[in-house]
Amino acid sequence: MNLLLRLDFLDHMKVFVHTTNPHKFIGISAVVSQCSDNVGIFLSWRQKSCLTHETYSWGLNVHSCGKTCEAESDHQWLGVSLSRQPGDNGGHILACGHRWKNVFYSKKDNQNNKLPNGVCYRYGNDLRHGQPIIPCYRDHQRKFGEDYGSCQAGISNFLTEDLIIMGAPGTSYWTGSVLVFNTSSRGMSVYLDDDASGAVSFGSYLGYSVGAGHFLSPATVEVVGGAPQYNQRGKVFIFTVDDNMLRVVSEVSGKELGSYFGSSVCAVDLNADGLSDLLVGAPMATGAAREEGQVHVYINQGQGMLLEAEFQLTGSNAYAARFGETIADLGDLDDDGYHDVAVGAPQEDDLKGAIYIYNGRREGISPTPSQRISGSTLGRDLRMFGQSLSSGIDIDDNGYQDVAVGAFLSDSAVVLRTRPVIQVKASLALPEQIDQGVSLCQEHKTPTVCLNVTVCFSVRSRQFRGAIDLQYNLTSDLLHKPSFPHRFYFHGNGSSNTTKGRVRARHGHLTCTTHVAYQRKDVRDIFTPVQFEVSYSLREANTIRASSKTFPPLKPILQQSAGHQNTITNQVKTSDNTIQLLENSYTKDAGTNKFIRFYPFISLMTDHDLL
Repeated sequence: MNLLLRLDFLDHMKVFVHTTNPHKFIGISAVVSQCSDNVGIFLSWRQKSCLTHETYSWGLNVHSCGKTCEAESDHQWLGVSLSRQPGDNGGHILACGHRWKNVFYSKKDNQNNKLPNGVCYRYGNDLRHGQPIIPCYRDHQRKFGEDYGSCQAGISNFLTEDLIIMGAPGTSYWTGSVLVFNTSSRGMSVYLDDDASGAVSFGSYLGYSVGAGHFLSPATVEVVGGAPQYNQRGKVFIFTVDDNMLRVVSEVSGKELGSYFGSSVCAVDLNADGLSDLLVGAPMATGAAREEGQVHVYINQGQGMLLEAEFQLTGSNAYAARFGETIADLGDLDDDGYHDVAVGAPQEDDLKGAIYIYNGRREGISPTPSQRISGSTLGRDLRMFGQSLSSGIDIDDNGYQDVAVGAFLSDSAVVLRTRPVIQVKASLALPEQIDQGVSLCQEHKTPTVCLNVTVCFSVRSRQFRGAIDLQYNLTSDLLHKPSFPHRFYFHGNGSSNTTKGRVRARHGHLTCTTHVAYQRKDVRDIFTPVQFEVSYSLREANTIRASSKTFPPLKPILQQSAGHQNTITNQVKTSDNTIQLLENSYTKDAGTNKFIRFYPFISLMTDHDLL
């Protein structure tokens, strides 16, 4: 099923649907399913040029896990969390099932409980062979809840180049913990709350979410752990790895009871200063309605000092949307040098779901979304679209990260492709002055005062190298008084003050077109400035058809930057019988993609103006 939707920087290409039985969910972690038995399903778009997806059935059993260990993989929820090692050339993939159980003692004695230790499987980039990791297993451990007996490792996970980070919220009677395995040193580091510090209380669910970033310095990596039940308000901790222990170096706290602050976290450098900032989801935060959800924004001031922004991200503030359930770093979608993020609201619009795109910027992040993508607009009756998000992969090799979105209530995963971005610089050149006593043009065989209006475009793109077709409208005398006709016109018919044009611009080249504007004979208003405007947009072109085995190239889109405005001022000496150029200003309207306007001004001056 092909659906080509113009969704600004993200373009929905194709919905791949894997139908499962009613007890199997695909989309729990964007492209991984939770199954009712020991089999997991993984959908992979492994070959970047190929539309065909591959399905891997993981019949995974842990055959040997310790002296007092017997595995039960049924209902393990393999795929409850999924992450990929960063890097352009592929890397390891970690898929976890937090409900994997050790049933050694429960089978021997009905008085003992099954121990939900949780399991993670580490795969190479061929996705064929998984290495099981059971970080919470301990020999002779039999008590449910005590220590690591019910830690449920892998309910969340995150990979860096060297670290495997796993959340274990059931540790020590649901105090929770974060477990970090260093693949280089082969050492395990953990956070254990002790009576001396008491930083985390019972029932906090520490490890419900995990992440990592550069909080203390650009050269170090710190670990993030969310505890959404901490004092019923939630808290997020930032840890540094000290040998085999995790040490708290910073923390941020929720304020609202039951908001589930910390159930999702995202470490991302929003302002391009080399330090990670922090986004914290509180999907059950309640405002005017109920459980609209919100995301708290913390900007890194250096050395892990996090300053909360004066606003929260709130999406549409929709009833029971649970905005903030998931947050993903999308990289720099719009080529402005700042990372952008996606936020899921899976229960918005009566469980149809939606995701929101927010753009990073020098101050941190825009408080309003640049884009909303609703599950209801994508077909296939998607439900809970946005329950999971996964990015970091460029599936079509166009130089931009794409994103997978899980919609598990409809057994679906959607891939949204990112469109290439075009940066356009335009200018509108007018003469410095025109002598009204000199008629340089002939209009209907009559000498006429005129001026040249030159429109120039230059285009750049980080990845796109093809020709860019632009169309534009040029309008004269926007400020003329309604009681008087336009003072300048095009086409030589004395009435039209607008003209249209097309240009084909190429990367790194300046492309200009000159139009002649004629002055009417009966000009009476010599006080109002004469304003010229040019508005431009990308020309619609026929979509390039591709074979069924390749991704068709996506149409580029003009860069949009909120609040971007440039002004160029030219000032010349006033003299008799001249038209004076007062100002040449450039305004970029980020509210729409279609038009970007430029306003140069000239004013009419005659000897009668001198008093």
